[in-house]
Amino acid sequence: MTGSKPQLYNGVALLVTFFSCRLVWGTWQSAVVYADMWRGLRTPPSPAYLAAAFADPATAADPHANPMAFARDAATVPLWLTLVYLASNVVLNALNWFWFVKMVAAVRKRFEPPKHAKKEAVEGGKGLAKGSASAIDGTAAAAAVKRRARAHSIEDVVPDSDELREGTIQ
Repeated sequence: MTGSKPQLYNGVALLVTFFSCRLVWGTWQSAVVYADMWRGLRTPPSPAYLAAAFADPATAADPHANPMAFARDAATVPLWLTLVYLASNVVLNALNWFWFVKMVAAVRKRFEPPKHAKKEAVEGGKGLAKGSASAIDGTAAAAAVKRRARAHSIEDVVPDSDELREGTIQ
């Protein structure tokens, strides 16, 4: 279904979903996390909050039941932890943006004619007189624009046995 309408619709749906979820919502959530990390770096948890977190002795030391199990004292979040977390988040968001650009390029590539066909169509259309046989026969140029390169096959990358035996593989 390469180059068909369903493939175009699927590509557009993928791009819209990726853009809205990963780039818009994900970048917004990263900004919210950055604000939380800044607050955690500057201000320790309140004593009342810590008292409530450690009120039940059965779950006080269990990190699965008590997310504050690591913060027995009223300390701030360590600077190294904040920097590692934020740097990791920036790298992953940069990858999301990079992947989105690559996805747009891939969708565009599927629906653009090959460059040599475009060039032939443009050069073929120049200098034609109105009513001439070449101007009337514009279907050949249009067919050249729509024609795609042949699909690659395994023979393009795997040398045959004669090349292997003779050592002439470049």
